[in-house]
Amino acid sequence: MNRTLFAAAASVAVLMSTSAIAAPPEGKPLSPQTRTNLEAAMHGEAYANLKYLRYADQAEAAGKPALAKLFRASANIEAIEHFDREAQALQLGGANSANLGDAMAGEHYENVTMYVNFAKQAEADGDRKVAAMFRQIAIDEGTHYDAYKAALAKLAVK
Repeated sequence: MNRTLFAAAASVAVLMSTSAIAAPPEGKPLSPQTRTNLEAAMHGEAYANLKYLRYADQAEAAGKPALAKLFRASANIEAIEHFDREAQALQLGGANSANLGDAMAGEHYENVTMYVNFAKQAEADGDRKVAAMFRQIAIDEGTHYDAYKAALAKLAVK
């Protein structure tokens, strides 16, 4: 299951870094509400993609290969068609340095704010296993931040 989720996340990352950049600019900038709607739609498509891949793994484990195939086909449409079209409309992506800066900002927020606060809340609610999971994910996000920061430094050297 983890391989499938990793592959899906990698596919989405590739989509974001390639075809989304090639979007032709429109005559006028998008309205703020349209941008907000596109971002919400993209989050929904990415979530559906990964959720359907998980469902596919569960169907496969239950001996239902046809159902697994259906979930995987739907997952691919969510990422490859829907997410990509929305990313192009949003003109997501740009120069590698800008993409790394954006990625660093997101990972830093998740590392030092979001998951830390989620862990505190889960702990206060008595959900200790979830709190521990959030703390571990916060560490992972810090590792991602460091990797992006190193990649940005290498770009600056060349």
